[in-house]
Amino acid sequence: MRRLPRETWVLVADGASARLFRNLGGENGAVRLHQEEALALDPAEGVMPSVMPADMPAREAEEASFARQLALHLNQAALDGRYAHLVLAADPQTLGQIRPLLHGEARSRVLAELPKNYTNVPREHIERALAPEF
Repeated sequence: MRRLPRETWVLVADGASARLFRNLGGENGAVRLHQEEALALDPAEGVMPSVMPADMPAREAEEASFARQLALHLNQAALDGRYAHLVLAADPQTLGQIRPLLHGEARSRVLAELPKNYTNVPREHIERALAPEF
């Protein structure tokens, strides 16, 4: 059975919000998450894709922009050496938007991807959901 390494970052996201956790679990393999950051969609801060379909609804464009913001955040943190391991837990659409935008340094640190939306669930529920994975 794999164990989620201590200090692993866990990003829980959807198209409009995200929470970034750090695993403080001990050597016994327990998953114990501590929330480090809460991020929310801010269209004014958006990084729009260079090519977008003309008929893309505004909400989808904002969600794509938020996914890019998250990927940029993860990329910079990986390049700065702020984390060694990463778990991505996001709804399938957001996960699919983030994945191709990850820099090789960030991508190489991904231990698991969970295609499920945990953004509005308590931390304890996320810990239980991660436990069978590791």
